[in-house]
Amino acid sequence: MDYSTITRLEDLPVEILMEIFIYFPADKIYFSFAQLNNRFNLILKSLSNLALVLYIRCNCKSHSINGGNCLYEIYPDSDNWWFPHYSKEIENIICSGLCSQLQTLVLPATSRNLAQIIFWGNFSRLRICHLGKCEPPILPLPITVHLHNLRQLTIRQQNGCALETILLICPSLVYLDFSCDDAIPSFVRIKNYCFSSMKYLRLGRLEKFFFHNGEFDFLLSLFPNLRQFYLIADQSYVNVETIEFREIASCLRHQCPLLKILVLCIYMQGHMSFHRSICSFKEITQMHDLFNYVDKCQSRLIISSHGFIQHHVRSCRYSRPSPK
Repeated sequence: MDYSTITRLEDLPVEILMEIFIYFPADKIYFSFAQLNNRFNLILKSLSNLALVLYIRCNCKSHSINGGNCLYEIYPDSDNWWFPHYSKEIENIICSGLCSQLQTLVLPATSRNLAQIIFWGNFSRLRICHLGKCEPPILPLPITVHLHNLRQLTIRQQNGCALETILLICPSLVYLDFSCDDAIPSFVRIKNYCFSSMKYLRLGRLEKFFFHNGEFDFLLSLFPNLRQFYLIADQSYVNVETIEFREIASCLRHQCPLLKILVLCIYMQGHMSFHRSICSFKEITQMHDLFNYVDKCQSRLIISSHGFIQHHVRSCRYSRPSPK
């Protein structure tokens, strides 16, 4: 071919097009060239190391995702007052069959349809998948699909029963950010499982949660190699248990000896919601090496290792003095 006679971009050789694509994010490439013609569709299908990332508009800091160690900086800590919308255009492209090589997907929100396609195994090379807010998808039961390549997953506003199923579908996760605003039923299928690859875990906001009936201890036993753990939980308002923070500290030491970053956010009920029902903040900080900051605002109590606590005018707080 005489390249000097080429006057249209679509007539350029594949090698030159690939060099041009390097300078554009994947979503721009797909929006511009998807369904243009059969040749471009074949080129798009062949793209390797494909990453589709939409900017997430929230008040959290903007940082790149680096191996799953930015647990607090991808999405807001709380879903309240955060109402992202999913992009129908980008989802149409993803579902069109042109993204079979997809490895990274980061969206502020996701439709149920796209989530179902992902969990049913249509993107076998997917490694990083942050779906944001998402209507609960229909997950495969019995479980015949396993996403062994998936390492990072964020999925918010799910049913509590979905956690066990997601762990079974994605057994190699290193990073999981899961929220449900629901109670998590007793695990039945993973009693003898150990997810040793999990290092970064965020669970919220779990309802009717118990710390002293074996639920907390069993949950931690599934993830013996945790480095970061963030838990937001509501106490059960029926049969309110008295939370023994020394027992929680002992459980964390026993089940998660490698833990480096910790945030426990507990919305307490009944007698536990009153300040006088809690042992002194100073005493709490002496129970575990990661109990460095304690903050209480009305019924909410936060215990944190690295000061990830937003100040509130009505809060009472204590921080462990730095060692001299």
